[in-house]
Amino acid sequence: MLSSERRRLIHEESLLKGEVSIPALAKRFGVSVETIRRDINILSEQNVLTKVHGGAIPKRPPVREDAYAIRSSRKLPEKNAIAEYIAANIIQDHDRVALASGSTAEIIAQKITGNQITVVTNSIAAAAILQEKLQHRELTGEVILLGGTLSPDERYTGGVFALQMLEKFTFSKAILCTSAVDGVDLMTANPDEGIVMSAMIRRAKYCCLAADSGKIGIRSTYTYAELNDIDALITDKRSPLSEESAPCQVIRVEPKV
Repeated sequence: MLSSERRRLIHEESLLKGEVSIPALAKRFGVSVETIRRDINILSEQNVLTKVHGGAIPKRPPVREDAYAIRSSRKLPEKNAIAEYIAANIIQDHDRVALASGSTAEIIAQKITGNQITVVTNSIAAAAILQEKLQHRELTGEVILLGGTLSPDERYTGGVFALQMLEKFTFSKAILCTSAVDGVDLMTANPDEGIVMSAMIRRAKYCCLAADSGKIGIRSTYTYAELNDIDALITDKRSPLSEESAPCQVIRVEPKV
């Protein structure tokens, strides 16, 4: 197991249990106590855990530096092209879809049509958009909003209850979003958001990432997955990512002028 994956699982367990023990984690992962201490030190530096005697407890993440409304207005032609591709080519009738939160997820929700599609999401805005499409018969199926701690500024739910709900589902597809892609790291500014997407990846048969070119080649706070954890990256023509170096399929779309 990669160290980044082990740290994600440590963080998730801290959210589920409220506290983690260094000796218990060492036994679970079959590594030394010193290795777990290093993991907890790194997670503490990332501001997602607080060290306590013999273990750690989860910490609330810092507020993002840019307001949601500002981020939502960026790269709109690129986001629209990515969303249209995903709705037309990735999501199919009878799919069971996990849809992450974020401004791109909202646009994807606006584009989804089809029959007997189940969408499970922690995005409050995406759920509202999809519910309206159900009412207007532009979509058939059902929409399930994950419970959990509400983040009104970011328009999503997260935390332990969202994770517990996710563990009850299996998905044919997961549609993920991201704040940044640096090398192989998929990153987000908010660990609560990232830990939900990590769980979506584990519960889905097929995963694709929606990431416009403005997200590529920059870093954020928290690594929630790596490119080799997903099947496809949907981006735009301006993306600097090299297909030859990517461990997943890279699909580039052309934004409309």
